[in-house]
Amino acid sequence: ARKIEVLLPDVVGTLQNANKDIRMKALLVFQNVVGHMKRKKASCIALQLSEKLLPLFDDECSELREIAIHLFEDLMKAVVCCHKKRMKNKVWRVLVPLFFHMSDQTQSVAK
Repeated sequence: ARKIEVLLPDVVGTLQNANKDIRMKALLVFQNVVGHMKRKKASCIALQLSEKLLPLFDDECSELREIAIHLFEDLMKAVVCCHKKRMKNKVWRVLVPLFFHMSDQTQSVAK
């Protein structure tokens, strides 16, 4: 995980890519990397990445929406005490878009 940290800014950049397969693979990379990092380092990344996920919640691809929402949940769990207040502010901004997805046509996204 330490060696891949250097690549994370580039992986974040791929979230803006028009190709959904590339964006999905980038999200899966983040899920894997954050899961293997020490909590303090994962917490810093969680703060940065959480804002980049918001546009993906409204993506036309339901699978991409689902992965982005699950990753956001993982990021919230990764935050340590010193970052909780900042993450809480980010979560408040995401709650309304997430609320609208509770009625998503795709059951796994609504869940």
